[in-house]
Amino acid sequence: MKRRQGALVKPSRHIKKQTTLFLYTQAGGRCEFDGCNKYLLEHYPTETVGNFAEQAHIWAFSEGGPRGQETGRPLDINGLSNLMLLCKDCHDLVDKNSKSYPVEVLKKFKKEHEDRIFSLTGIAKNRDTVPLVLKSLISGRPMNISVEEMQAAVAPNYLKRREIVEIDLSSISDRPNSSFWGVAQDAIDRKVNRLHEAQFNSGQTFRVSIFALAPIPLLIHLGTRLSDKIHIDLYQRHRDTESWLWKEGAGDVVYITERILQGEQSGPVLLLVNLSGKNQLDSLPKELTENGTAYEITLEGQQCSPLFLNTRDDLARFTSEYHRALATIRQAHPEIKVIHLFSAVPAPIAITLGRARLPKIDPVFRVYDYDKRANGFVCALEAS
Repeated sequence: MKRRQGALVKPSRHIKKQTTLFLYTQAGGRCEFDGCNKYLLEHYPTETVGNFAEQAHIWAFSEGGPRGQETGRPLDINGLSNLMLLCKDCHDLVDKNSKSYPVEVLKKFKKEHEDRIFSLTGIAKNRDTVPLVLKSLISGRPMNISVEEMQAAVAPNYLKRREIVEIDLSSISDRPNSSFWGVAQDAIDRKVNRLHEAQFNSGQTFRVSIFALAPIPLLIHLGTRLSDKIHIDLYQRHRDTESWLWKEGAGDVVYITERILQGEQSGPVLLLVNLSGKNQLDSLPKELTENGTAYEITLEGQQCSPLFLNTRDDLARFTSEYHRALATIRQAHPEIKVIHLFSAVPAPIAITLGRARLPKIDPVFRVYDYDKRANGFVCALEAS
């Protein structure tokens, strides 16, 4: 009983609305008895929405109730610190077995439960993404990618603009010779190594969004340098919409892998990835095709076209088909050391050709590029 100006006042059982709100929030709407965790704002098993929680006192409301005589009884018996959110069964259990569930045990249950709820609800989805931009001269022309275009593509994620990793090869002549490929690879390596170092030093997992316009061999090389410890999102420049935004839906692209040339078992092995366009066998180096075996990944049921890749699912299905193709080649050629790679593909798939290759089990790739001056394909680089 409380005393008010000389008179005894009977304590009220009324719990303030704010206290109730805080209790339900801190408990996450779940029973705080250790090991129960029942959700109390719907009926189990009918899932009928309702309030099936009980606000239980740790020290009983009355001194004659469960745990009412334990030391440390608070002045505010209806305060937040003296209340637990329990289901009816657990409330009955702790009150009918107060010796088994004294104050210190219930306080421990309450603290551990509410700490866990606070921790779990504090895990926000990380919407930050570091943009990695690779651009070079294409047919002698510089390529530009604006921040506004990239932000529109990554939404609802947010570009970390101050941390942009820009690999600008526009100052390097795009003449396809050994000097060009070597200088360009070194520039890519330096920037990507810094990205890996930044992740290692921060101890955090990065999300990286890649926007790239560069010759296919350099895109493949970039892919080989991207660790699978970094979450990578690849983006495609769509010619029809002039946008980097992936289109909605699953897409309808189907990929198929076929052996299109049978050569000697000990001869070279070629892989043609013909998607945006078609590299014909008779255009490839004769020293490879005379006694080599060639495999082709292409589109099933539609013509090769730069417009085929529209959705993320289209890209994911290619990755699966690519792994199957490499497995087929390894099985058919168990002693293989090198695959000669010829590609007509959009940028995200070129990067995937490098990144999805498994260094420990897949052969080295010799990546070829068409050289107009040589009127044929030349080996641009090796991906290992």
